Amino acid sequence: MFNVSKEFAPPFKLIAPFFISGVIFYIFSAISLFFIDFDYSYMQLSIAGWVHLFLLGFVMMIIFGAMAQLVPVVLETGHFSVDFYYVIFPLLALGILVMIFGFWFNPMLLSFGGILVLAAMIIFAIEVFLTIKKSNLNSLSVKSIKISNIFLLIGILTGFLLALSLSGFLGVDTTSILKAHVYAVVGGYILITIIGITLILLPMFGLAHGFDEKPVKIAFKVMSYSVFIVIVGSFLDFKVLNQIGYIGAFGSILFYLYQIFLIYKKRVRKEADIWYKSMLFAYIF
Repeated sequence: MFNVSKEFAPPFKLIAPFFISGVIFYIFSAISLFFIDFDYSYMQLSIAGWVHLFLLGFVMMIIFGAMAQLVPVVLETGHFSVDFYYVIFPLLALGILVMIFGFWFNPMLLSFGGILVLAAMIIFAIEVFLTIKKSNLNSLSVKSIKISNIFLLIGILTGFLLALSLSGFLGVDTTSILKAHVYAVVGGYILITIIGITLILLPMFGLAHGFDEKPVKIAFKVMSYSVFIVIVGSFLDFKVLNQIGYIGAFGSILFYLYQIFLIYKKRVRKEADIWYKSMLFAYIF
């Protein structure tokens, strides 16, 4: 169990805009589904716009707000500087809006929105690494934060290359870059972050202890290598590497789910409250 001093917790006025805007973007993404003409091509700009509205506007906003709270819990130390988040939020929010307008109305705007999102995420990663430097811990959760933020930087840099290409400022192989971009962000940042944070939050709220952590350690290593392999395979246009990475990522998820099962079996908290029901529903779907 983690004992974190209240002085480590960021002020509510700092994290509230992330969650509020995340909910707003979620609502807009749900409403926009009624107005998008899908042809089920991943290269369709209207679909790409919706994906970024949902993943950047909702998922990443919520993750950034949550990480502002969770990083001190994982590292057992205060932020290097919470003031960074006052800069991150407006850059990220404005960048998302400009990018969505770019996808839906004028591709020229994509590079301008992309540079704002790039700046926000670089600042976020710098703050995280500077905070990590303050901590002496080297647990799996700490390692997951390190690796996931490296992949975040790779993901946002490849995304910016795509934005420059779609805006007409740069000519690149969008198909290869897109694979690297998607795997770096979704597999490298989001999933590895979830794998690392889960090891703290689920035992904490489920009051579980004494479980075997080997499956989650395997899941972390396999996912990290798999994402790296897919990124390399995408840039080299080596399909065999991509296939190996896909299989490895799938295997990693299976090890992760097995770890969840082990934590579930060892939990002391047995009542099926709203926390339990929401977690069960989320893992099933």
